[in-house]
Amino acid sequence: MRKFFFLCLYLLIVIVSSCLSNDKNKPFIVSSIPIWKNVAEYIGGRDFRYYSILKGGESPHGYEPKPSDVQKTKEADLIIVHGLGLDDWAVRNVNEKNVLNIGELFSSKYPQVKKPGYHVWANPVLMEDVYFEVAKRLIEFYPKRETYYTKRAEDYAAMIDQLLGRIDNCLKEAKSKVVVIYHPVWKPLLETFGIKVIEIARTPEEQVTPERLRQVIEEAKKENAKVVIGEIFASRKVPQTVAEAISGKVLILNPIPDKDYVITLSEWGEKICSALKE
Repeated sequence: MRKFFFLCLYLLIVIVSSCLSNDKNKPFIVSSIPIWKNVAEYIGGRDFRYYSILKGGESPHGYEPKPSDVQKTKEADLIIVHGLGLDDWAVRNVNEKNVLNIGELFSSKYPQVKKPGYHVWANPVLMEDVYFEVAKRLIEFYPKRETYYTKRAEDYAAMIDQLLGRIDNCLKEAKSKVVVIYHPVWKPLLETFGIKVIEIARTPEEQVTPERLRQVIEEAKKENAKVVIGEIFASRKVPQTVAEAISGKVLILNPIPDKDYVITLSEWGEKICSALKE
């Protein structure tokens, strides 16, 4: 009985060791933020290893990589970043051939991406394209998997389209289609939904002055806006000040989620729609 037990244990160790060894041989994909990791993971499945430098809810603005982050980027076979100054810290001293710079790629295709503070992942329509671009890069590692990766991208684009249709139907019951935002990250998302945006800070770096607050409050009252969107990692004082002045409410959202994109988009859409219907 003891011999049988030790034989089973030995076989288990061999199997686990073999799996770990095989994992180490898989191409390693590093992303600056969780969104890109989740995109790559959906397309590539078990064919790759994945790592995101930032975790959900962490801001990329002004982030300083830790030594462990630098080591990960050196080991990476592919690094996916947003670019456009948002996360340049992720690609310092790395081989440019290993980098998929979403912002740089898309700014040549979509002029709006060049705007200060434009966040590609907040635009669901552009995100459909992101899945295909990531698929193209993964195909370079496994050309025989082209059909599989492309089909995964097609399926995801279809899911985003279906979800946008449901959100659009929900917004038909909205009392207002004007929203005040604290950070520019939400502008592409809201404009996709056909919602007018009043920006408090027009760029991520803008310091909000009393005069700017006065202008925002005046415009919000004129447009009958009742919802102010803030972020989980930013001060809530400014959004709360505006909300109180317009007799509205503050909606706090996470712009750097660590979830599947369709789940994230669904949660954003549901919360925004619910707030606008109140």
